[in-house]
Amino acid sequence: MSDLIPLLADLCFRQESFNIRNGFAESFVKLHDEDWNQAQAHWERIVEKVLNTDAVEPNASGGRAMCQAVEATVALLEGTELHSRCPLCRPVGALESELSK
Repeated sequence: MSDLIPLLADLCFRQESFNIRNGFAESFVKLHDEDWNQAQAHWERIVEKVLNTDAVEPNASGGRAMCQAVEATVALLEGTELHSRCPLCRPVGALESELSK
């Protein structure tokens, strides 16, 4: 699955493929003290979780499903108090409780 999720580095340059804020990827990496590997690992885990929610249309597949998941993930991370902290860097269960709201 992770090979289908766009790299944060790619999002820095291919934002036109997704409806996300310019600079999102860089901001997410900053939450991880500029550790691109850790940020990428957390990004992939979060997008995978969002793929299994109603944020992605049940019949969406391929690029459409991934686009919906990426945009929903960014909306989740930027539209809540999560924008200042990575949910996976927080105590265990924080992301699950946030996604269940």
